[in-house]
Amino acid sequence: MRVLISGWGIAGPTLAWFLAKAGTRITVLEKSHCLLPIHEVRRWNTTEKGTQFIDPKGRPFAPFPVREGSTLSLTSEFEILRGDLAAILHKATRDHPKIDYRFGTTITEVLANDDDSVEVKLSDGGTQEYDLLVAADGQWSRVRKQCFPAESVNVVDKGMNAAYWTIPRLPRDNDRWNIYHALGSRIISLRPDPHGTIRALFAHMPCTEAQGKAWREAIKGGRNTQQKLLRRELADAGWEAQRLLDSMEQAPDFYFQPIQQTRCRNGQILASSA
Repeated sequence: MRVLISGWGIAGPTLAWFLAKAGTRITVLEKSHCLLPIHEVRRWNTTEKGTQFIDPKGRPFAPFPVREGSTLSLTSEFEILRGDLAAILHKATRDHPKIDYRFGTTITEVLANDDDSVEVKLSDGGTQEYDLLVAADGQWSRVRKQCFPAESVNVVDKGMNAAYWTIPRLPRDNDRWNIYHALGSRIISLRPDPHGTIRALFAHMPCTEAQGKAWREAIKGGRNTQQKLLRRELADAGWEAQRLLDSMEQAPDFYFQPIQQTRCRNGQILASSA
């Protein structure tokens, strides 16, 4: 059996590992050209020492430190950033004789899909036939848009939107996951990482239909539109809100998306995410 996986995030390499153990021949496509080298899980632990809920002045009122044998904290013994974990999984699977990674390559068109096989055209100009195609290329999967009619896609909206990006670490920052609940169903959190920076998150559950509509429209827009919405929503949130707003434009990464779960399958193509 030959399986094509589009996307190397978390789901792609994980699925490749288990299918290869069962004797399946796997090809994984990824539009990026390379991954950062990862040597061991412990090295990329974020060093987060616990979770604490804080007030508008940054004072903790509900700390949950990591303790051996305890599961009370929202922080696990090992906290690993998604990108670092993806690279670790790639390293664990890249030398397997039945797994072939092809970076800088994507699916440009699904040419045929029936009960027996699926044929695809690749960005390098070649065509290939596989027994199964797995779309593991994220929430905005191009493969899924090509292959799945609207009635076969089940999107479960969790009623929350989130934006997150990386900001410079300041001397006052600590090694806890700091969570601040502001009025208006808003959450701001700051978390340490192993790269000398801080991961910032803003999450919001719209309280009115107008708020929900504004977020849906911003998701379809570009980064400028999204950041304009965040400036409006975060302006009076308190705590480190202004710091987050000041850092958005210079952030090397910026993600803005609804919290959703998508399930679908069509013929010999299925979608997976993590």
